[in-house]
Amino acid sequence: MSLEILGIRHSFGARTALDDVSFTVLPGVLTGLLGPNGAGKTTLMRVLLGVLVPDAGEIRYGGRQVGTGARTTWGYMPQERGLYPAMPAGEQVVHFGRLHGLSAAEATRRARDLLEELGLGERWADRTDKLSGGMQQRLQLATALVHDPEVMVLDEPFNGLDPLAVAELSETLRRRAREGRIVLFSSHQLDLVQDLCEEIVMVDRGRVVLEGVVSTLRAGAGDRRLRLTVGPGDHAWLAAFPDVEIVSEHVDELRLRLGDGGDPLAVLDAARAAGPVHDFGLDLPTLSELFLAVAGERTPAEARR
Repeated sequence: MSLEILGIRHSFGARTALDDVSFTVLPGVLTGLLGPNGAGKTTLMRVLLGVLVPDAGEIRYGGRQVGTGARTTWGYMPQERGLYPAMPAGEQVVHFGRLHGLSAAEATRRARDLLEELGLGERWADRTDKLSGGMQQRLQLATALVHDPEVMVLDEPFNGLDPLAVAELSETLRRRAREGRIVLFSSHQLDLVQDLCEEIVMVDRGRVVLEGVVSTLRAGAGDRRLRLTVGPGDHAWLAAFPDVEIVSEHVDELRLRLGDGGDPLAVLDAARAAGPVHDFGLDLPTLSELFLAVAGERTPAEARR
C-alpha cells in the first residue's frame, strides 16, 4: 500500500509553508524528502502525523484517507528529541513499545534486538542524558521502530551522526525497505544521503521542485563530466579539446566537463598518452547540484560556476 500526499497547502499567517505539495511514497522504496532548512519539510512531516491540520489537501494510505487510528501505528522520529533524560536507554525503548501495546516481554525482546542493531547493545543501562548526541539520535530511532511499523516517517534522522553511525542507520532503513515497508525521511544534507535514497522529492519554499528516481535524475541532467586520477603534469594535452572545460583540478584528480561534441574515450586516450591514468569514470551531478539547478532555474553546469 502506498502513502499519498495530495495537494497539501498550509500557511502560518501570511507565510505559505506548503504550496500544493503532492507525491507518492511506494512500499519498499527508500524515499528522501530533501531540501534546505526552512523549505517546508518539517511542516509536511507534522501534517503527515496529524500534528498540523492542513489548509487544503489530504493524506491517503492504501487508498484511504488517513485518520488518527492509522497514524498511531506509524513509526515517527521527530527532528527534536522526545526522550526522557533520566531514563536508562533500554527502559526508554521498552516504554515506547508498551505505549504501542506490546507486552513487557515482547517490548524488551524487541528493544534488545534494536539496540544491538543500532550499535547501542552495551548501553542498555546507561542514562539517556549521559549518551552522546549521536547515540541519543540512534536511541530515538529505536523508539520509533520498536513496534515494527509498516510506515516510518523520520525527520532529519542523520543530524549529529558520525560517518559510522550514518552507515549503521542507513542499513537499518534499507533493511526495513527490503521488507516492503514505507520509509520516508527528510534531510537537508543532500549529498550525504544521495547514495541511500532510491527516490527523492525535493522541496524549496514550500513547493516540490524535483522528484523521481535518483539514478534517472542524475543521469538525465544533461551535463556530461569526466573524472580522471592522473599523474602530475600541466595537462597541456587538453588543448586539443577546445570543447572540454576543467571543472576542478586537485593534486591528482581532474574533473572535466564535455561539450556536446566531446568524446570521453578520445579524452582518455589523450590523457594516457600524456602520462599514467590511475582511474577514469563518468562524474554525474550531485543532488546538491541538481537542487541548485532547479531552485535557481539554471542548468547543472551553470549551477557549478
